[in-house]
Amino acid sequence: MTNRLSPQYIILLVGVFLLASGLLTYSLDAQELTPTPMPDLDAIASPVEVAAARAVWEQSGHADTFDDGLGADTTCARCKSPLNWDPSAPAAEAALDCASCKRIPGEPRPLLEGGTPVAMSEWQNIGCPVCHEPVGDSYRVAPAFWNQKLGVYEPVESGSELCAHCHEGQHGFQVVEEMQADQAHASWPCLNCHGPHGDDIQCVDCHNVSTGAGAEEHANHPDVVCSACHDQGGLALWRERDTDSSFYGSVVTIRFAHTLTSWPSHNLRTQVSCGRCHHAAGPYNAPIADSVSCSNEACHPQGAVLHWCPIFARGEP
Repeated sequence: MTNRLSPQYIILLVGVFLLASGLLTYSLDAQELTPTPMPDLDAIASPVEVAAARAVWEQSGHADTFDDGLGADTTCARCKSPLNWDPSAPAAEAALDCASCKRIPGEPRPLLEGGTPVAMSEWQNIGCPVCHEPVGDSYRVAPAFWNQKLGVYEPVESGSELCAHCHEGQHGFQVVEEMQADQAHASWPCLNCHGPHGDDIQCVDCHNVSTGAGAEEHANHPDVVCSACHDQGGLALWRERDTDSSFYGSVVTIRFAHTLTSWPSHNLRTQVSCGRCHHAAGPYNAPIADSVSCSNEACHPQGAVLHWCPIFARGEP
């Protein structure tokens, strides 16, 4: 006797299969759209995890923040080394007043009254206990911000909230505000591009600049930082001359943060304006670019950039 499935039973099996497939697809889609949850508040990092995090951190800017020559550096420590910051010092408030640091250009900044400089040997940088609560010989995995003024750890709901404690409106580095205006990466959290312990990624890790639209122009600008062309915040540009800078020799956006400082824009767009570099905004302003690759001798004889190009004048890229 042959076992045969009834049509009704077959329909039921197909329905169950489709339902299960739909639930699986929904689950995967939901996993992709849901932000990474915060670590368990009670989880403690293992010695291996601490060592791995420290190895990455040691290569980051957070591990080397000592800043000599900017007044009493204990005041700068508010963000650069919170554990060294003395919020009760008379200089603490003065450090937030730009007028208190006025000086003759090129001269050292004055020591703020009541500020005590911290020796390099005692400087603690931005280490583990600034962002993770110590537990015995380890730390809680979930991040929290050490509030030196209150003497407590403040819980945070996201990595971006943690970063904002120092990177929001601080002396010219309005990174959080820029990200709120950004078109290219709207609403992206900081950790999409910055590792929690310093393992940053580069634009080219996600964008293949050798193919597609703009490939030729990308190839013609190997010494230009991506954000210099794609900045939509109207920042000024320059070619970095400081040999100690990671941007040495490159064209990058600049900010005023105590001094003019190379700092990649976080307010980006896809469209670019070639005239920002290749045509000065007026007859007495020299362009930042020395030459152009345009072969139109009527506009750019021998690659000159001081003659206004009708293409740029029409606002074309």
